[in-house]
Amino acid sequence: RLYDVQEGTVEVGGRPVQQLRLEGLRQQIGLVTQDVQLFQATVRENLALFDPEILDEQILETLDVLGLMDWYGTLSDGLDTVLASGSGGLSAGEGQLLVFARVFLKDPGLVILDEPSSRLDPATEQRINQAVGALLKERTGIIIAHRLATVQRVDEIMILEDGEIREFGIRESLTSDPNSRFSKLLKTGLEEVLG
Repeated sequence: RLYDVQEGTVEVGGRPVQQLRLEGLRQQIGLVTQDVQLFQATVRENLALFDPEILDEQILETLDVLGLMDWYGTLSDGLDTVLASGSGGLSAGEGQLLVFARVFLKDPGLVILDEPSSRLDPATEQRINQAVGALLKERTGIIIAHRLATVQRVDEIMILEDGEIREFGIRESLTSDPNSRFSKLLKTGLEEVLG
């Protein structure tokens, strides 16, 4: 509910979001954007968002699941290492993976990924894709993406243009339909890759 809809309804669990308590709604939604937001604080505080109930063991297990233990091993003070604000002095990929870990620790039912790999090199994007798989396991996910490789794991595709739905359907059906917008986008993207 950063914005309320102008038409129609948005429902979570079958209830319009306007009927849900804002704090409770936000606890159930995890958001990862392309812009990493870190605090000038310890790794622990950045990942747990200053929640003392999140144990170090949970944080370390999450770092392991997301493939960040090599990075963790380089930290001079472990979870007590202080990060700089903004991107925390980390590479774009490391910062993005830390945000994934933050959302993973929050354990929301709905995860929204807004261009999670748009600024990353191919090797880091592969690590992010592994983290996305772990993060979305047994959760509902909404992935907003321009890069078609990012949406290869999704069940349904919605194409928006000028704020309106232009196409919606099962990814496999849209892929196999040569007249679908999605199929045409895939073909165009493949032609660009093949040159």
